[in-house]
Amino acid sequence: MRGIAERVEGARAVAIVGLDGISVETYGVPQALSIELVGAELMAFLKSAQDPRAEMFSGQIREMTIGGEESRIVLSRISRRYYLLLLLGVEGILGQGRYELARAAEALEKELV
Repeated sequence: MRGIAERVEGARAVAIVGLDGISVETYGVPQALSIELVGAELMAFLKSAQDPRAEMFSGQIREMTIGGEESRIVLSRISRRYYLLLLLGVEGILGQGRYELARAAEALEKELV
C-alpha cells in the first residue's frame, strides 16, 4: 500500500477492501475522511450495482472512479472478493493512480487467490 501511495502524486490513502466492506489493509495520511468508511460505503454500492436484478451493469465492475470537489476515489478489482481503493486529492494525477492500481491489482491477485 505504501508503495502505491508513494508512486502516485496526490495520493492520500490506499486500501484493500473486501466486498463485505471490511478493509484488509490500509495506508494513508490521517484525515477527516476515513478510508475504512469510504471503502465500506463503496462496497455497498458495488454490491447493489452488481446485483443480477440490476440492469446497470452486467458482470463484475473492474474499475470505478468517483470525483468530488475535494477528492477523487479510484477502485480497481483484485479478485472476485477484493478491490484496491485509492483516495486522491484534487491535485492528484488520476491516470497515474489508475495505472498504479491496475498494476498492483494484477500482482495482488496471485497472492489473494
